[in-house]
Amino acid sequence: MMRRRLKHARGYTLASMMVGMALGLIATLAALATFQVMRDAYDTVVDSVLIEERGQRALSILTHTIRQAGWIPAQVALAPAHPAPVPPIEGRDNCALPSRQRALQAQMECTRAGVHGSDALLVRVSGSGLAADPTMPDGTMSDCGGYALPAVAIVPTKGTSLPHHASTNFFYIGVSSDGAPQLLCRYPRRQGSRLLADTLTAGTLVRGVETLQLRYGVDLDGDGRIDQFMPARELPTQGPDIWHRVHAVQIAMVVRGDRATVPSGSAQRLTLFPADDNRHANDHVFVPTRQPRLRRRVFATTVRLRNPSPCLEAPLC
Repeated sequence: MMRRRLKHARGYTLASMMVGMALGLIATLAALATFQVMRDAYDTVVDSVLIEERGQRALSILTHTIRQAGWIPAQVALAPAHPAPVPPIEGRDNCALPSRQRALQAQMECTRAGVHGSDALLVRVSGSGLAADPTMPDGTMSDCGGYALPAVAIVPTKGTSLPHHASTNFFYIGVSSDGAPQLLCRYPRRQGSRLLADTLTAGTLVRGVETLQLRYGVDLDGDGRIDQFMPARELPTQGPDIWHRVHAVQIAMVVRGDRATVPSGSAQRLTLFPADDNRHANDHVFVPTRQPRLRRRVFATTVRLRNPSPCLEAPLC
């Protein structure tokens, strides 16, 4: 009886087991490959959305502030306590940690070289205050830090004259504690709801902004039209009042993501500005040297100033 049962017993041969294992391994590898492709696609989409959000937010903050540059409320425009107005816009090439160290009306200074050769921008602007007290903001305007901007600042130091513009906003690129580049802004401190003209604080605006490059549209002949766009380093050669003749600012930023989604060995060469002449050829391209697998994108625009310098409209300077 036992022999009959053994005679009809069936099992797996070594060959069939090997074929089954091979098929199972192929199916597993296919599933893993599909999972990796889906994961890479997901990372790419998420990173692209992140870069888009960062770039649009950085452009929005910069363009909003630049458009308001030089605006002075009517009730304080010709106040005798103010000195002659300084330019609404000033810039410096390859500049980090910009400051205005000596006086409220002093020119912009740089304390170190810019991150990835980034430029820095100073924007002078006033806000909108209450009719009864222009040092109290009415909430219709804000500075780069997002705080309500009044029409007039206060100066705690006795004997110091009020600045012609209530606020100065310094835009520049810095590095966070974990090494990531970011767009920062220095803006006046507050005392309650009032703005202190002689002290500044800094805040991060947008993470992942790797470089900021700026060009300035200048009216060289005084006809009200932009004759040329040039970097900040070339403006002093055009005369002492050249910053009063800036009518527009070209902005180009490189914003990077957080995920390594670029294939290894791929070279990224990003064009910042349209080609004009050979003098600025090296400034028009950005080639990342760190973390080459991070995805990057250029965000660029041109912003025209709404408010010309008072020096061009009245003999105040």
